[in-house]
Amino acid sequence: MALNKISYLHILSFIYLFSSVVESIDFNYPAVFNFGDSNSDTGELTAGLGIRLEPPNGQSYFLKPSGRFCDGRLLVDFLMDAMDLPFLNAYLDSIGAPILQKGCNFAAAGSTILPATASSVSPFSFGIQVAQFLYFKDEVLDLLSKGKVLFLNTLIS
Repeated sequence: MALNKISYLHILSFIYLFSSVVESIDFNYPAVFNFGDSNSDTGELTAGLGIRLEPPNGQSYFLKPSGRFCDGRLLVDFLMDAMDLPFLNAYLDSIGAPILQKGCNFAAAGSTILPATASSVSPFSFGIQVAQFLYFKDEVLDLLSKGKVLFLNTLIS
């Protein structure tokens, strides 16, 4: 019993000491790019494989199917909300004019660190997600080098 009280005291002290550090962190980032699996998939796997999920897939918050493997928002949604940025669209889901200037989400349910195999749930392993990001980055830099201006999902010459 005494050991549990000491453990709780240590945890509470740790939280108290670092709470001021967390409050002082500046979350002023122009864009966020997320990689991962179903814990942060905002529709990548459903868009990439052309499948539909059975409910609830995010319907309790978004009031419509959202491609999420949960019944509401994901941790990445709460983080984006805390940074006053829009929710991340799945990289492969271009329907609904995603706001890619603020970032996008490469995470796909069932993804692994190791390359996908024939028995993998998702073909979008971490290496594929990074390759998608690098391709996206190269395309944006190429457009900008040609004098193109990216404005609200519209390419202006």
